[in-house]
Formats: sequence, structure tokens, C-alpha cells
Amino acid sequence: MMEPIKRVNVGDNIVNQIKDLFLDGKLKAGDKLPPERELMEMFEVGRTSLREALAVLESQGLIVRSQKGTFISPSFNDVYSDSLIYQLYFSEVEWADLFEARRFIEKELAGLAAKRATPENLIQIKQTIGDMERAIEENNGTQYVSSNMQFHEKIAEASHNRVMIDLYNSITSLVLRAQTKAALVPGVMEESLDFHQNIYGAIAAQDSEKASALMEQHIESVHKFFEKS
Repeated sequence: MMEPIKRVNVGDNIVNQIKDLFLDGKLKAGDKLPPERELMEMFEVGRTSLREALAVLESQGLIVRSQKGTFISPSFNDVYSDSLIYQLYFSEVEWADLFEARRFIEKELAGLAAKRATPENLIQIKQTIGDMERAIEENNGTQYVSSNMQFHEKIAEASHNRVMIDLYNSITSLVLRAQTKAALVPGVMEESLDFHQNIYGAIAAQDSEKASALMEQHIESVHKFFEKS
């Protein structure tokens, strides 16, 4: 499982190798790592380099250390997702890039939801549409954005694809910022609601191609409204 470390960026190599072992399924959340002496022999590194690497992994929340030993964090997957969220949130993201990513991700999510949504998933998606209708009636932009976000999140959940759900969750903070800005443009809420109703109808009818196409058109429509805001 472990390989000797090259003498360049020793600490980083240890960190990356442990991460790779987890992603490859050779280490799992909750697994106990070998004692320090064994790790030093496996990696062929000194105690200082090993401890520096473990300190980095611990600071990132990827391992936990106690008197019982060193363990892969039970929330290892969440740490990766959160890390991506923060990287995207604080980087200079072009809004066009965000909408391009949304079209790619959410088109597939809608198609999968049409194939896999359970009755409970459909109830939850339909509920968000009702919430959006009430928000429009009350001219409540904040509530509309919240319900809009839930609509897309419930579709992601209905895909029942853990990787795709995590991909979508990694951009939700940016999606929220974009939705909040776009909601200020007159007419965007009403047009989005029409798309949402039609997307739900396609998902409920198990029409994967239609659901995917409508979601792609919807996001492109929001993008155009966003550019006006």
C-alpha cells in the first residue's frame, strides 16, 4: 500500500500518497494507520518529515490522532467537498464558467432523476415548486431564491448518484450568489417557475431526455437574465 518517498517535497508526497490511498479505496474512513515507526519504514523517511505530513493531514481534518492511534477521519469525504467549495468561493470565478458548469452537471442530474426518482423524491421536488409559487404571490424574492435552491438540490438528490451530488454541492455557494443576483431582474422568477414546472413534469413522467433538455434550456435562460442584472 505504501511506497518509498522521493527526497523532493517529502512531506507533500506523504500527504498526497495517503489521500490517493483513500480515494483508491485502499484506506477507508475510520481506518487506523500503522504506528509512526512502521510508517517511517514504509515511506523510507525520517520522523520529522513524517510528523510534518501527519500534522498537515490533521490540520486539514483528514486524520484524527488520539492515544489509541492515528485514524482516517470519519468525515473524510465531507472534508474534500468542503475544500472544493472554499477553493471555488474564494477564487476569481467567471460567472460564465459557473453557468457552463451548471449546464453540464445539472443536465445530467435531471436526466438521472427522471430515471431514478422515488415517490418521496417527487413529493419533495413538487413541494419546492409550491413554495416558489407562494413566494411569487407574496413578491418575496428571498424566499423564492431559497425555494429555487431547494428545487435544484432535491433534483440532485433524486439522481441517487453520490459523486454527481457532491459535484453539485461543491458549487451551491456560487449558485446561491448567482440566483440572488438574477432574482432582482423583473420576470426571471416567473420564467424560472415555468421551467421548474415543466422539468418536474418530465421527471415525474420518467422522460430523461426531455428533463435534461429542459434543464439545459432553463440554466441558459437564467444566465441571460443574470447578464442583465
